[in-house]
Amino acid sequence: MNTRGEGVEDTAGWAWEYNPDAEWVVGGMKDTDRCAVEVIGSALADLAAQGLGPDGLLDDDPEPHRLRTYSVETMLVWYQVIPHRMRVYINRVNL
Repeated sequence: MNTRGEGVEDTAGWAWEYNPDAEWVVGGMKDTDRCAVEVIGSALADLAAQGLGPDGLLDDDPEPHRLRTYSVETMLVWYQVIPHRMRVYINRVNL
């Protein structure tokens, strides 16, 4: 897994971004929590580049553009995978 910043594409062209922007999604969070979100965003983009999500193959999803969730410890990340844009959009984070 590569930990890369928002909008930085991997060799396959995939990247993650905040939607609509970082201030809206993670504004006011502690730096450690923001870093954790960046690691999760990078991991989700790495999985999407392989056609995968945390729950399995993306191709098997009947609603591919739906809002998805990923949780780790006390953090819940709401995101979307948009294959034709090669992007994972982080829409909301709950602590």
